[in-house]
Amino acid sequence: MKHIKFFLLLAVATLFAACSSDDESINSNASTTVGFTTDKLVMKENSGIFKVPIAINGQRNGDIKMNIQVIAEGSNPATEDTHFLVTSKNLTLLNDTTSAETLGVEIKTVDDNEINEARTFKLKITNLQGAKLERDEIEVVLRDNDAAFFEKFFGKWLFQAVNSEGAAFEKTITISGPSDEEDPNYNNLLTATGVGFLNVGVALDFQWHFRYTFDSATKKGTLGFVMNEIISEYGGSYQWIWLTDDGANMSTEDLTAEWQLGDGDSFPTEITWESTFDGSGVGSLWFYQPGAGWWERFTSIKLVKQQ
Repeated sequence: MKHIKFFLLLAVATLFAACSSDDESINSNASTTVGFTTDKLVMKENSGIFKVPIAINGQRNGDIKMNIQVIAEGSNPATEDTHFLVTSKNLTLLNDTTSAETLGVEIKTVDDNEINEARTFKLKITNLQGAKLERDEIEVVLRDNDAAFFEKFFGKWLFQAVNSEGAAFEKTITISGPSDEEDPNYNNLLTATGVGFLNVGVALDFQWHFRYTFDSATKKGTLGFVMNEIISEYGGSYQWIWLTDDGANMSTEDLTAEWQLGDGDSFPTEITWESTFDGSGVGSLWFYQPGAGWWERFTSIKLVKQQ
């Protein structure tokens, strides 16, 4: 009986200690502060998963806990579970040596094919335990990536054309560009790269630029080969140049094709440059070496999206 009483007392003491430990695990240092690191964060709706940072400042002797409230706001509010998902709204920074001094509210954006104005929502820190609150709200802006379509050109394309011998020519190229909207080339210049694109006794790697435009009102755009820039080098420099539609004069202006969105604002999978030698087309594209002449000529150029 004494042993039973002893174990009961031990169990009660252990339970009390556990409860006391839980109570004491919350930080009690009055100088510790918590807050979002900025008032506003702008992300693209195709960002995927990203974290909205919350800074923890000051010494702590225990855990910090908080909840996150989502608030739809603005003239075009973002809707949770439709335009974005929040992984967890209950955050805890444990009092251990491996914990970072920042927490992150994990957001997953939902990329759609709609052309829309930027959508906004707010995150608010609530039910904070173990710290003083400094910046409790942040506005998150989900900027539409479909209105420009610039980044949708990124990826593999098949370059198809008819060469100077009248034979079909086909090479895979990769189109890329800046994703930083502050970059002056964003929504302006795309980079095309073709490994072993053309053989002139040796297989040459090509890299050139496409000039990009898009009008959201008409849902039409242009894509133009940029002329008069070095696109490859081997024993000299090479560039694109094109024959104008009169069949006689060379030009260093962009060789441009038009493209437009399809049904449901679907992105085009083919871009075509119509060209002939009878004066009725926009011209033919020449692979040209200044001082040495042309090495190849392409007509009926088409880009076909691969992935």
